[in-house]
Amino acid sequence: MLARCFQLQDAIAVLELDRVLETAPEDLDGHRLGLRAARGDRLATIARSTEQLMARLDAAASVANTKVLAHPSKSRAVVHSRNHVGTSVLDFQGLLGIESSSEPVDARRWVDAASEVRDKAFVAGAEGVDAAKRFGNETRDRARSATHRLSGEISQRTRRRGADHDATDDQDTGLEVGD
Repeated sequence: MLARCFQLQDAIAVLELDRVLETAPEDLDGHRLGLRAARGDRLATIARSTEQLMARLDAAASVANTKVLAHPSKSRAVVHSRNHVGTSVLDFQGLLGIESSSEPVDARRWVDAASEVRDKAFVAGAEGVDAAKRFGNETRDRARSATHRLSGEISQRTRRRGADHDATDDQDTGLEVGD
C-alpha cells in the first residue's frame, strides 16, 4: 500500500510539472527542484520508519530467543514472523531505492538454551561450593585463633591464681610462726 502511494505521488509530481510547463515555463526548474526535495524527504521518512520497524522486529526476535525455554513453539513462530516480515520490508526498501541490509535471525533451539542454563547452573554451583569451602576454612581458622587466645588467657589466669594462692599461704604461715 505504501509503495503504491509513493508511486502515485511520483505520478502527481509528473502532472504538476506538465501543468507548470504549460502555465509558467520559467518556474519549471524551481518547481522540479522542490518536487525532488519533497520526494527525498518522503524517502528519508520511509527509510527511518522501516529501519525502526526492523529494529523492533529484531528486538522481538531477540526476546523470543531468550524465552525459548518457557515458550518453545511461540518463540519459533515469532522468529519466523520476524524473518518473513523482514524480507518483505527489505524488498520494499529495495523497490524504493533505499539501501538497507538485514540478516535473517536464527531461531534458538530449545536444547541449546537448556544446555546453556545447565552450564550456568553448574558454574554457579561450583562457585557456591568454592565459597562454602572458603567460608568453612575462614571459620575454622578463626575458631583455632579464638581457641589459642582463650587457652592462653586461661593459663595466665591459672598462673596468677596460683601465684596469689602461694602468696596467701606464705602470709598465713608467717603469722602462725610469729605467735
